[in-house]
Amino acid sequence: MIFMKNSNRWFKNCLGLLLAGFFFVLASSIKANEENDSYSFMSAQDLYDALSQQSQVGLGYLLGIIDAQKGMQLDGTCFTVPWHPGADEIVSSAFLEYWPTVADFSARAPDALIQMMQSQFPCK
Repeated sequence: MIFMKNSNRWFKNCLGLLLAGFFFVLASSIKANEENDSYSFMSAQDLYDALSQQSQVGLGYLLGIIDAQKGMQLDGTCFTVPWHPGADEIVSSAFLEYWPTVADFSARAPDALIQMMQSQFPCK
């Protein structure tokens, strides 16, 4: 009987520590997301340079941002992704053509991509 009381106390302590650790990690990740813009570690110029060199990392980044942001934006604008077997090449080429006309060197890649997609592939 004494063993069961000690086991329950041990279990409750472990569960409490586990829950405290979970909430600490959760709070830390929320704070990190508030301090850092998610997935904006690349500038628009860096993305342009990567795509110019046919970087698969740059292409994956471009496609990930576009997939995550497609559809209606907070400001009411919208863009679509072309339904075409070579859509990745179409979108990459569109960014390579678009960026030199804008060339805002302070722009983050996600912002530049959204602007390009809104101008080149708006919702109908």
